[in-house]
Amino acid sequence: MSETLSDLLADLTGQEAAFQRDVDGAASKLLASSGLGYSQLNELLLLLGYDRVSREFFQYLVDGRSGYEPGAAFKSLDEMRTGVDRFRQLAILRFGNVKFGFKHLSAPSTDLAAEIALFAPVEEREFDGRHDPLMPIEEIPADQTYLLGYLIKRQLGERLEKNPSDEEAKRLLAERERIVEIGKKNHIAYLASDHMDVYVATSMRERHEYQMVNRVVRDVFSASQLKDLKLRWFDPTQACCSDRIDKGLAEGLMLKRAACTLYLAQESDTLGKDSELACTLAQGKPVIAYIPSVPQADALRYVEDLLNSIAQGSPSSAERVLVLQQLRVFSPEAAWQDREVMDWVRDPDTMDLTVGKQRLAECIRLHYDRRADTLKKSHPLGIQMHLEPGVANGVLVARTIDECAELIKRILTRTLEFKITEESIDGERYLLLKEALTDSVFRVVTGDRFLTNAFWNFYLAE
Repeated sequence: MSETLSDLLADLTGQEAAFQRDVDGAASKLLASSGLGYSQLNELLLLLGYDRVSREFFQYLVDGRSGYEPGAAFKSLDEMRTGVDRFRQLAILRFGNVKFGFKHLSAPSTDLAAEIALFAPVEEREFDGRHDPLMPIEEIPADQTYLLGYLIKRQLGERLEKNPSDEEAKRLLAERERIVEIGKKNHIAYLASDHMDVYVATSMRERHEYQMVNRVVRDVFSASQLKDLKLRWFDPTQACCSDRIDKGLAEGLMLKRAACTLYLAQESDTLGKDSELACTLAQGKPVIAYIPSVPQADALRYVEDLLNSIAQGSPSSAERVLVLQQLRVFSPEAAWQDREVMDWVRDPDTMDLTVGKQRLAECIRLHYDRRADTLKKSHPLGIQMHLEPGVANGVLVARTIDECAELIKRILTRTLEFKITEESIDGERYLLLKEALTDSVFRVVTGDRFLTNAFWNFYLAE
């Protein structure tokens, strides 16, 4: 069924018309001849029981600008649809509510130019023209970042307790003290930095986790989209704070200051990392969740890289044992439900190593695909509320390093692109504002009318 003018005006105002009048015929004639102008749109709105709009708002519908030009007019329903969707995007981004957005943004008392400017693009020169930091971050090599962790400290202490003459343990403990001092200086540099663009949310205990996180962070910020911008980001593989209270306060400050958060999904969820995701969304700021895509053709290579990284911290462990350990991480139920894996657990030597790696590769691929699908479509953590205005925010799920870098650039320069889609849930109409690059839900407007009424009664009354 073709779209009518009445449909467009309902979308524009966020509500059905109070009066049912046949206005489509007269409006269609205008659109086909001189066009539908400012005064004529207001007449249509009044005839249907809606509020009139300001001249500036009409011009914004026509071409995205706020300075009214006499004679401006719509020439077709398609032009009107473009204008209505432009406004709905602004209303959903700003208020999470089309009806309230229409009442506020279309009112003559509203400074529409100022509202539009909140989402105007930021020129790249604002970033590449920055001064260098007074205290630059002293880079800790990837293969030494694990020395910042509490786990290696405990392990070295246990080794020396058993054998006080363990020279390798003594050497590593001394090296750890040196690396920790660098991490503490970097921690101070992060606190003093006058810019903080991105917070990296992650969890790390094992040696290979530090290395993999470090590699992802390095690859993201050295990508072509970002390498020439003088961005600053909080990298947890480069900082050390020994006191848990101070660490929590410092990271909370980083979350408050950063424009967005890069959340590294990794093998499993943790309380700290997930709370950082939720805290970012509660401030109304974007979260990019990086969940690696492991294509079937590259899965074995991914497994080899993972096993090589783990082996550096466990040189005495047989490769079959490492494969079983990772199967336990990525497919824990297999030890109870899969006959082949159960046999391997009983006797690792029975494993055909090639078969075991292929099995692990498939488990990893499916694990990350399921996590991405869950976060994009069904997990409640994927939609969180900005506590101040009540806007519902979604997580941007990126599957590649290139997508992460591109999203960070678009967020910081305010050039994210969106599309509006609708879903019918239990017969109600939900509006979704989806980010174009990843097709992730960025904003959502519920179709539950009772929830909408209760929600905005309380929120707009505060």
